[in-house]
Amino acid sequence: MRDYFLAVTLEKQGTALDLEERLIHPLSPLRSAMLARLLPVAAGAATYILNFSDESGVHQGMAQAQIRPGRPEQDVVFIAPSLEQGDGSHALWQRMLTHLCVKAGESGHQRIYARLNNDGDEAQIFRNIGFGAYAEELIFQLSGDSCINSNAVSLVLRRQIAADSWSVQRLYVAATPRAVQVAEGLAQEQWQAKSRSFDNQGRRYGYVWEDQGEILAVINVHSGKLGHWLKMMVHPDVNQEASRLISAGLKLIRGSRQRPVYCSLRSYQLELSASLEDCGFQQFARQVVMVKHNTVRAKDFLNRLVLPFEGAVEVKRASPTMVKSEQS
Repeated sequence: MRDYFLAVTLEKQGTALDLEERLIHPLSPLRSAMLARLLPVAAGAATYILNFSDESGVHQGMAQAQIRPGRPEQDVVFIAPSLEQGDGSHALWQRMLTHLCVKAGESGHQRIYARLNNDGDEAQIFRNIGFGAYAEELIFQLSGDSCINSNAVSLVLRRQIAADSWSVQRLYVAATPRAVQVAEGLAQEQWQAKSRSFDNQGRRYGYVWEDQGEILAVINVHSGKLGHWLKMMVHPDVNQEASRLISAGLKLIRGSRQRPVYCSLRSYQLELSASLEDCGFQQFARQVVMVKHNTVRAKDFLNRLVLPFEGAVEVKRASPTMVKSEQS
């Protein structure tokens, strides 16, 4: 609580790095920090405050990472002050990010992610402390007053359930390049159906398209007070059905359709961009996905697992034994 008033000030000066949360359901860094302190939840926000003085002046900053539920991973979502303010903010960012990564490793988190503008100074600072880009995302937008072609024959989707886990894992392996799987730690769990928790804002749920017992596509939906965010995973063999898939998803989530819909595609999913445009989406933004593979604290093992023998050990060689077989 002693950092409360400083956090209030820094919250207004910082940069929100999570474009999805910013567009769909903005999170207050201060509120997230308070919830993480008050509620005993496994996934919440890890917030760090920088506040010291030296001969050059007073240095204050705040960095926040969101812990992924059920995964040893974090996402950097907020840093203050913004780089535009100058006055040593680049050095503050590097110092706070370094500290955040060290603390993440101490708490057992193996990977730290960030989504950034690849052309700005932000991405370069992340690279300086060991982050590497492994994918690029294109963000498409469908405005709230756009119309859905109700005459189009869409696919039949159903709500995703926990029993779909194995089929979703197979789809993830088929639809995701190996390099991305390694960077994400084979994180097909990000596509699994999850229950809502106290630390999340908005609603998160999924739909699947199933054919002859095999799941061929998944649509993840994040619905917030400002709009909807879609992510798709489609088997490469059925990319030609993407337009019907998108149309089906829009009919299920939009209702009165007064809020905009965003859809993110990875660079290896660009074949689906034409289908989004056919459904009325337009390219809105671009960002790079970065990851830092963290070192974590290992458990200490016993140096001596077996007590040494005292004296010599006598070894006797057994003589071979002849066994006579019976003949029928």
